[in-house]
Amino acid sequence: MNVSTDLSEILIRTISIYFSEAILGLVLFLMFLYFARIYQRKFLAVWAYSWLALIVFMGTTIWITIHNINNSSGSIRLAISIISTTACFAQVALVLLGTYLHGRERAVYTKYLLAILVGIIVLSIAISVFKHEVAGAAQLRYLFRIGIKYAIVGIGFIWAGIIILTNQRFTKGLGQKIFSVSLIAIGITDLYYSSIVISNYLGTDFGYAGFIGLSELVFNSFIGIGMVTWLLEDEREKLKKANNQLDSFLYSTSHDLRAPIASILGLANLAKMELKEETGLKYFEMVESRVKKMDLVIADILQLARTTKAELQVEKIDFSKLFQEIITDLKFNTGAKAINLRYTPNPSLLFFSDYTQLKIILGNLIGNAVKYHNVEQADPFIAVRFFSKQNELVIEVEDNGTGIAKQYQEKIFNMFFRASTQSEGTGLGLYIVGEAVAKLQGKIKVSSEVGKGSTFTVTLPMI
Repeated sequence: MNVSTDLSEILIRTISIYFSEAILGLVLFLMFLYFARIYQRKFLAVWAYSWLALIVFMGTTIWITIHNINNSSGSIRLAISIISTTACFAQVALVLLGTYLHGRERAVYTKYLLAILVGIIVLSIAISVFKHEVAGAAQLRYLFRIGIKYAIVGIGFIWAGIIILTNQRFTKGLGQKIFSVSLIAIGITDLYYSSIVISNYLGTDFGYAGFIGLSELVFNSFIGIGMVTWLLEDEREKLKKANNQLDSFLYSTSHDLRAPIASILGLANLAKMELKEETGLKYFEMVESRVKKMDLVIADILQLARTTKAELQVEKIDFSKLFQEIITDLKFNTGAKAINLRYTPNPSLLFFSDYTQLKIILGNLIGNAVKYHNVEQADPFIAVRFFSKQNELVIEVEDNGTGIAKQYQEKIFNMFFRASTQSEGTGLGLYIVGEAVAKLQGKIKVSSEVGKGSTFTVTLPMI
């Protein structure tokens, strides 16, 4: 009675592990199918089907365990054995194929895929039908169906792990190491299982170690984790490379564009000096205006690139120097001379941050205030205030300009948003401010009323 109870418990525990592996395979199958659709990578689809093969293998293994296939020779059980062995070999083959395709965009010829599939099926049939009808050959069938099968699978997993670990073409990282080591580990486990079967066949009595099934579940889990981590690391490297290429393209293209723009502006200026005919002067002024607008867009794009890509350089901020540099840059802007710029120095203010990012924030805010001011009113002003508050820096830029309508105030930090079609801006200024504030892990808000002016408040933490 105790022996029967022990066997039942072992059977239930074994089936539970197989069922858990099938559920794991289903989750990873669906996950990698999704990844294959999102990333449009062939190897991800192949890896997805390797997990489908695991599901089939675990499902048929559960059936075999329940019906004790090794002690009978029914045709249904033979078919299940062939399917199980085929799925087991297919999992290894698909892992190897996915590894081969990883990093390659070329397609695998259909004839090669068919050859692999036919080879797997033929091998599975040969192993499953060997001595199938022979009475008293249960041990020999067990040797081929279990021992030889797991030896082939174990060697395949170890081979795949070594390829992934040693191939210099692959992205190196934690995911690659987890994936390769887990493949090697499950391969060693399968070889250990195979060695037990072979030893028992040769007459050496070795018991089946109970940890094997559980270790396979753990290693399959780590294979899935390694696959996902490796994919993310690989995509991160590709994105980093693409960003670097985009930066290089941006800088070189911007430089190449600004050189002819400067030439066009120079020629337009010469033409205006020499032309006396009014219509011709008007056309050249229009050309000059459009070219300046193009130059402004390119300058803003370059500033945005520098804002988002530059590494932070923390230093003590000299606010008086910062303010004077910005005023020097803006003093020739249209209408700037008519505006009263108010700033009271605060020598006791001590703050450490990135000087360049602060200059971008303040320069764009003051520049916008100048651009959208009403210089015809009495006492047009822009007031800039710096003060500390609970280990944070607060910057306020207040003006009594045209103001911003309430329905636009949530959109002004969007890229290329302009509240008015009459605006001469590029729609990038406040977006750049928002990016710089985010880079410094700060916050920005606006309070504005049409016809009365605006106040931008930037709060930045000490870096």
